[in-house]
Amino acid sequence: MPAVSTQLNDFIMPRATGRAAKQANSVSLLTRVVNAFAEARTRQAEREVARLISLRGGRLTDDLERQIERHFV
Repeated sequence: MPAVSTQLNDFIMPRATGRAAKQANSVSLLTRVVNAFAEARTRQAEREVARLISLRGGRLTDDLERQIERHFV
């Protein structure tokens, strides 16, 4: 029975083979570097927002939200 299930899955969603499979699974070095920088910047911004909120009493108010927006723009 598993062979029939596998054949049915391949019919519904064929698997990529050869060059297409390698391209689908690989990401270029440049893409990985850019993604790493973007993720690092996002984490840094989140830490900065958390720091600003904690410095202002731990409560996110409308005024603090505006200050955070001005800080990052």
